[in-house]
Amino acid sequence: MFVHIRHDFTIALEEPQDFKKFKLVIDADRANKARLDRAFSGLATVSDDGHAWISEAWLRACDPANKAWQDSLTGMISAVKKFGWIDEKTGAIRAHIEGPGEAAKA
Repeated sequence: MFVHIRHDFTIALEEPQDFKKFKLVIDADRANKARLDRAFSGLATVSDDGHAWISEAWLRACDPANKAWQDSLTGMISAVKKFGWIDEKTGAIRAHIEGPGEAAKA
């Protein structure tokens, strides 16, 4: 699955059933800091090392009634915890960031 910030700064969760390719894809203009900051609000923070920390609460709100999906998300979170990819204070999940055209290379 990946969180997608589109060209128009709208946000969508894409490929939500793929729990093995978690990332943030930003197609929006990164130079437009104000709009990008608004898009990140409640969704993610970016660390100094260039990774995004995606809000677990935001993800869970994408499909709250789907118990199977919620259980799979819980499983993904448990699996990556051992790598230090869960912020213990906030519960945010670490994701790498890709820009336009980079997703095709991955």
